[in-house]
Amino acid sequence: MDFETNVAISAGLLVAAFVLDWPRALVGVIFGLLSRFLPYATIVVPLGVVLIAAIGEFVYPLIGRTSGPSLSSFALGIFSVAATASNLYITIRNLKDRL
Repeated sequence: MDFETNVAISAGLLVAAFVLDWPRALVGVIFGLLSRFLPYATIVVPLGVVLIAAIGEFVYPLIGRTSGPSLSSFALGIFSVAATASNLYITIRNLKDRL
């Protein structure tokens, strides 16, 4: 696929992630931007995605966003964080390779 097509798909996933779960998607954006400076980012990013989704699952009841942790909310968090962090990391990497 062309780089432009990948960017369009990535932008669509970013919008979907923010619509579904904006707090974790925002943390995913920050993590995705910082992950380009991490060594072994292809291993660290997926582990970070799961870790951020799990932390969000236990923080949400404390701030009153949900009544308690659930598997469906965790899966939604995995999607939101992965759609932002992974897409940003991959898009930045591909842009750097292209330039």
